[in-house]
Amino acid sequence: MLLDELCREITSITKHRGINVEQAGVGVRYTFVITESAGKKFLGMSYTPVEDLTHGDSEAALEAYEVLKEGHDPCSLAESSYPLVKSLLVAYLNSLTAHVYEPPSNAVGVDVLDIMRFSKQDVVAVVGYIGPVIKGLTGKVKEIIVLERNPRRRGQALPDVSVPRALKKATKVVVTGATLVNDTIDLVLEHSTNADAVALVGATASLYPEPLFRRGISIIAGFRILPGNVEKVANALMLGGGTGEVYRYGYKYTVTHRSST
Repeated sequence: MLLDELCREITSITKHRGINVEQAGVGVRYTFVITESAGKKFLGMSYTPVEDLTHGDSEAALEAYEVLKEGHDPCSLAESSYPLVKSLLVAYLNSLTAHVYEPPSNAVGVDVLDIMRFSKQDVVAVVGYIGPVIKGLTGKVKEIIVLERNPRRRGQALPDVSVPRALKKATKVVVTGATLVNDTIDLVLEHSTNADAVALVGATASLYPEPLFRRGISIIAGFRILPGNVEKVANALMLGGGTGEVYRYGYKYTVTHRSST
């Protein structure tokens, strides 16, 4: 699966760089992991899947944190049935990515909606209720199909079990990085083959891009926390903050296969 592939490639690239796990935390909106190497710290964020958590998640997350701290086969965590474990793993991989991948300068500050070049003929599927994307597309495309896993955020959107049917007619697909955490990304990509562009977006999607491009994702819109702001962001996330509270401490970027090379 894609998460396993991402983990194997990112950990292979970073294994000789002396990167240590310093801290992890679980907020109500985002989970984070802080890693350090040669005096430089990076914080990786990942969606906290509150709608899927069970009583066993906290104990499993503590065990997963020890695995990350000790460096004992972190990719084994991708097989966990506990969503919080996967959230920790994705945050860890985002943090590792920051040590080895610098988004190109021409990608910084670029909005994914500008890169995708939507038209009035497009049927756009938005996997995950991504408010700014939906607002930006309203009135500019033929149809917007929204799918959302969390019942509290769903509103008039379809549940994510509708992915196989809903994506058949989509000409473009915008996917939340949270699909990496809940293991629906593979299903989404499987049913997005009729689309001429697939974008993976959000702080959770701030991963080393090449494995994502190989699997059919054409655009990645991520977010990088500046090293000097790691502690401020960790505090904000622990107090329930989300992107609105932390985006001033870093920068958004959007990369395509061409811009990343």
